[in-house]
Amino acid sequence: MAVIRIPEEAKPLLRLCRKHDFSPTETEGQPCFETYADLMVFTASCGFAEMEGKLPQRKKKVYLDRPNPIDLSIFKTDKRFPQILLIALATSLDQNIVRNEDLICKLVEDYAVVGCEKLTRIIGKHGDGREHIELAAILSEHSDNKI
Repeated sequence: MAVIRIPEEAKPLLRLCRKHDFSPTETEGQPCFETYADLMVFTASCGFAEMEGKLPQRKKKVYLDRPNPIDLSIFKTDKRFPQILLIALATSLDQNIVRNEDLICKLVEDYAVVGCEKLTRIIGKHGDGREHIELAAILSEHSDNKI
């Protein structure tokens, strides 16, 4: 079973995800990501853009025990899989990668580390209530690129 594990670098960003028992208060605000899967796709995409499609090399690979690894089928049923496939295809430049789900998961994990590090630098470890604005700025930064 192919799973995407959440890297240790994501720990400061987990607070941006909706909790299963979420009921907003004035101090909490609204979450930026509905699920941990959303966070992983976003950070992997940011990491891919940051690396300009080059494969990141991780010195250490440490993953969180909680939240649990996310089964790849979750990404498929919630329609996040096309983004993951695009990252894998663009990195490998080989259409056969679509048959190697374990490698796809590893690519997502590695790019997510780079994206998590970037987001942590931008957003910071302590929330100031501007996370949505910072995430929007990241999105608009990448949407300005001409194809």
